[in-house]
Amino acid sequence: MKLVSLKTENFRNLEPQTLTLFDGINVLYGKNASGKTNTLECAYVFASGKSFRTRYENEVIKRGENTAFAEIEYTGAAGTKKMSVTWHKNKDTDFTRRMTYEDYELSKASEFLGNFRAVLFTPNHLSLIKGSPEERRRFMDIALSQISPRYVYCLNNYLKMLTQKNAYLKKVSFGAKVDSDYLDVLNIQLAKAASVLVKQRSGLADSLRIYAKEMYSGLTASKENLDVKYLSATKENFSDPEYTESRYAEIYKADVQSEIKQGRTIHGPHKDDLAFYISKNSDEEKILEETNDAEYGENEEAVSEFSARSFGSQGQQRSAVLAIKLAEGEIFNSITGEYPVLLLDDLLGELDSQRESALIKLIRDKQAIISHCDRNALKRVKNVNYIMVDNGKYYPDAKEKD
Repeated sequence: MKLVSLKTENFRNLEPQTLTLFDGINVLYGKNASGKTNTLECAYVFASGKSFRTRYENEVIKRGENTAFAEIEYTGAAGTKKMSVTWHKNKDTDFTRRMTYEDYELSKASEFLGNFRAVLFTPNHLSLIKGSPEERRRFMDIALSQISPRYVYCLNNYLKMLTQKNAYLKKVSFGAKVDSDYLDVLNIQLAKAASVLVKQRSGLADSLRIYAKEMYSGLTASKENLDVKYLSATKENFSDPEYTESRYAEIYKADVQSEIKQGRTIHGPHKDDLAFYISKNSDEEKILEETNDAEYGENEEAVSEFSARSFGSQGQQRSAVLAIKLAEGEIFNSITGEYPVLLLDDLLGELDSQRESALIKLIRDKQAIISHCDRNALKRVKNVNYIMVDNGKYYPDAKEKD
């Protein structure tokens, strides 16, 4: 999959213009606040359906304007396609959004997602290791939304029922009479939706284990290993949705009194997590391997010393996140037959020469859009398309293309 062009009007500080991109490595260079990250943000909207920088989408509209527009043209297995998004501000905090695919207006996110696919890395993605479980669940949800429109439907359905159940539990915790039959119905529906999410998330984690280990080994010259484990309230038999559904039904039944007391749902995919471990030799790797079939929480103390979150250096954590992101691209390719577009924001300045060389080796046959302050960031690499960004305007540097 290749991003051919990106057209913008009133998207943050970007001038009305069309950016044309090359099939290989593209470097957006310029001073801070020139519009490099805004460009990547705009492109990623078409993959994730939302901004990665703000929850308030009206903020993407240029100050003083009421409407912003963005359009991409991309190529893939289905040929050359166009998608667009228009944001219109109604009030200070209210806006409407119009999404189109091949000039047809779309009403559902599930229709928009999965057409254009991209993998994003930003410095803030260290939170994938260091941050809360919510960050890691969001990572899984965005990745799966790009490769499975059904996942979007199931996720929205689960969250809707979770909200409904929590509202009921809150009422009961304040003294309302318990309707056991109604609570049983909610739990049955919630368990069914949970089983679908858990199966897909665990499948993603299994693939991450394979590919992230390979990517991390390449970035560290095989000096260390990266392992990934999916943490769920059910035992690790996620390939069987019926089993997972029955396990959640049992868990919800056992949780009834505690949930009534606390006024919330205690277990479920909204509580699941990913754990990342770094080992330095075969003995440590064996210890991690032996815990992969363990029940949630079991033997966690035994492997805690390998936790990338607690004991990994910042360099190890950054390499781990980059490996996970590159692995995400490999997973997309294994499922769809196409590599996604790689969007790498302010990455190169954080890598030493060995890791930079390893990264370029891993991405040189894919399309990548890299932001950096320095025009000479990849001076040792041939066939790079350099584009200067200044005050929201692009200045292609084609005559200096190496």
